[in-house]
Amino acid sequence: MKVLVDFTQIPIQKVGVGVYAKETFRIFEKDTDELYFLIQDDDEDMKKTFSCFNVILVRSKFFRVFLFRFLLEQFYIPFLCWKYKIDVVHSLHYSFPLLLRKVKRIVTIHDLTFFIYPEVHTFIKRYYFKFFIKMACKYADAIICVSESTLNDLKKYMKKIIASTKVIPLSCSSKIEVTELEVKRKKRKFGINSSYILFIGTLEPRKNLLNLICAFNEFYKNNEDYVLVIVGKKGWFYKAIFKLIDELNLKSKVLFTGFVTSEEKFILLSGAHTFIYPSIYEGFGLPVLEAITYGIPTITSHLSSLPEVAGDAAFYINPNDALDMARGLDIVSNDSTVREKLRLNAEKQMLKFSWKYTASLTYSTYKTVVERR
Repeated sequence: MKVLVDFTQIPIQKVGVGVYAKETFRIFEKDTDELYFLIQDDDEDMKKTFSCFNVILVRSKFFRVFLFRFLLEQFYIPFLCWKYKIDVVHSLHYSFPLLLRKVKRIVTIHDLTFFIYPEVHTFIKRYYFKFFIKMACKYADAIICVSESTLNDLKKYMKKIIASTKVIPLSCSSKIEVTELEVKRKKRKFGINSSYILFIGTLEPRKNLLNLICAFNEFYKNNEDYVLVIVGKKGWFYKAIFKLIDELNLKSKVLFTGFVTSEEKFILLSGAHTFIYPSIYEGFGLPVLEAITYGIPTITSHLSSLPEVAGDAAFYINPNDALDMARGLDIVSNDSTVREKLRLNAEKQMLKFSWKYTASLTYSTYKTVVERR
């Protein structure tokens, strides 16, 4: 069995899907000759991580451009499958080669936002990925969903799913030990001078940052010792966030770090007083699992996959109600009984997830589709 995994869909700055791609496949056996990884040549992180595997590089100068990446996926990948006698192609992010013959196709679907909240996406993404999700349901051999919530949404919005489906959850790497000195250094680097409420995620509409800022503004009236730290790169439709901060005069109390490395992210997590993730929709919600793994008292939405991921290890709020969110911030930040209960529950919840388990289920999916003639 030979498998080609398409990493060309993964950006250099890795969040969500990028973390899934990197962490799942580096668990695989290093000496296998069955796996071929297609990687863009400007992705030094992926090249280093998978240097012991069969790596096929493509020129990022061309294939970071949308049109050329489409051509790579639809024409060059079928050529590679013929050249290397590939049995299975695994596409990690919705779209996949449509013209393959005698090669099994597996597609990972992370969420159904393109159907449920199309307004939070740019025009091209909205229609491009909706098309490929529909095609995957008809022509893929297997679809991997990252949560039961995503699979349920897929069944809800797709009238007929011919492909077999499998839920394979994400995970979080083992907790790294962080010293107080390391936390102090990172706080100094990012201008954090007090206890902080932490959010991690791309600046985009479904992360619900406008409501979070309104909630923090209300919370801050009686909790002036805290700042809100927002970690993540700018995505799309984010200008309203900065406009609201100016209107509420919170510029010194809401701090933005931009994109940070994995190491910096986990150091900032370790030093956080409270973690909040008020997203209106998630296919999985990896930052919530990361916060739980680090034992940080966590607040999140009661919607989509988030209760599935957090279980009893989070305090749930209505993400569409800024006052309810402010109330949650006040309780979790100041009630020691609630905080301790969340920590204890987090120790149990984190044990339900493992990258080794994710990798094992992924590999078994390859075997299943190959054996199904």
